[in-house]
Amino acid sequence: MKNILFYFISIIICNISIAQQTTISVEKNYNNWKWDSVYVAKNQFISIAVVPKAAGRILEYNLGDIPSLWLNPKLLGKSFESTDLVKRNEWRNFGGYRLVPLPIENCAINSEGEKIQRWPPPAIIGDSPYNAEITTNKEGYKSILVSSGIQNLPVPTYNNKTNSFNLPNSIDEQLQYSRSLYIKPNSSLVYIKHNLKNVGDKIVKRGIMTSSQHVSRSKPELEDGENFLAYVPFDKKYKLPSGKQYEIMGTADSRWQYVSRNRMPLDKNNPDHVKRFYNNGTNWTGEVAHGIFEMHYDYYLMSGFHIISSKAWVCYVNKIEKTVFAKILEPYNPKLKYDHGLNVSIFMSGMETGYLETEVKTPIYTLHPGKSFEYKEIHGAAKVSSLPVIDVNKTGVITKKLSFDTKVNALNGSYGVFYEGDAILRLMDNSNNIIKNIVLEKVNPLNAFTINHTLQKYKKASKIILLIKVDNSNEHILDEVNLKEY
Repeated sequence: MKNILFYFISIIICNISIAQQTTISVEKNYNNWKWDSVYVAKNQFISIAVVPKAAGRILEYNLGDIPSLWLNPKLLGKSFESTDLVKRNEWRNFGGYRLVPLPIENCAINSEGEKIQRWPPPAIIGDSPYNAEITTNKEGYKSILVSSGIQNLPVPTYNNKTNSFNLPNSIDEQLQYSRSLYIKPNSSLVYIKHNLKNVGDKIVKRGIMTSSQHVSRSKPELEDGENFLAYVPFDKKYKLPSGKQYEIMGTADSRWQYVSRNRMPLDKNNPDHVKRFYNNGTNWTGEVAHGIFEMHYDYYLMSGFHIISSKAWVCYVNKIEKTVFAKILEPYNPKLKYDHGLNVSIFMSGMETGYLETEVKTPIYTLHPGKSFEYKEIHGAAKVSSLPVIDVNKTGVITKKLSFDTKVNALNGSYGVFYEGDAILRLMDNSNNIIKNIVLEKVNPLNAFTINHTLQKYKKASKIILLIKVDNSNEHILDEVNLKEY
């Protein structure tokens, strides 16, 4: 009987262990998307889907069944020839997580031979099929690796007068992009490493902008953009080249023209039209907590927002589902050169069904032939119980910072977590020695985490650290409070 019992217990433990492991697979017709191969990474909290034929884009990043990425239904199952002979109306925007080379202003050539911006952006690196494979990284995790074809610059532009393309006389730059990503068990984090390589024979100065096109409607028939938010941290010491803290790139005139051309006829003699649409957008809420800027989606807007993310994160929030999708960036370095002087922008797109974009800009690097640069991002997802988001770190999201109520000896805080584990309060003395660990509860990314804990008086305690303990060896600090301040 003991052997039989041991056998069944072993089977149960094995099944639980398997269920919690990360899997990477190649799926045919995943989600009925009609592509023959989609690379899918999953664990018990998140799912990631990468489509090689859709320019290697990430077209799914879900927390449970809550999506963060907008997917263009018109292009399901499509792929396109690897050519840059494309016109303005031929942008193959699959949706999801995409990239463009920076700066964009000098990627194309006009009829006078001048370097200019072109839309759509360079297609080999942005819209054409990628190669994909499953690899094992240095840490031993299975990874999805995608790589583009070789992007020649400048790219042609279409001349409407001659009905032909303006072709460059020479190839000035050759770039190749690759991206690897992996996930771990017991976490909603996605680890992404970008690589841009100069495969040409000339020195180039380039960076990349990565962009997530986010869901902006709770139902296809609704225009409820107020429920889809973005948060960016800022600091007064980081100003844009203009000297401003931030810039809204649209104007009252540009918004008016966009709505009149694309949504409905507008009349300047109609007070309701003027009040609603003659402005640069009413969705830029502003500072909702100290050093935190909030905005929501506006379907009647085609405009960007420029700012420097001072704490190296930006996040998108589904307010209805109280779900946060955050990006943790490489810290802003004022000694480096950035395109337009910033590392983050938010864009409101009225194209297709509309989407909100969170955009990350790398520095501009000088690349000699054969050289490349790497840029790392970590994406995390979590449920929260309140807003706004006031901070993000590699452990989770903070919506109410840990505080101590001296009247009732109570600790309070509100969070979303990126790990499954035990939430622990660690009491520290003045010498940074551990006085006591208090285990609060089990936490995971699918459930918001709040603290309202009455604390016994420990006279020697000077600081309390809130951490998530994943196993016997891995601890991740979420927040802390200095009791000397109370």
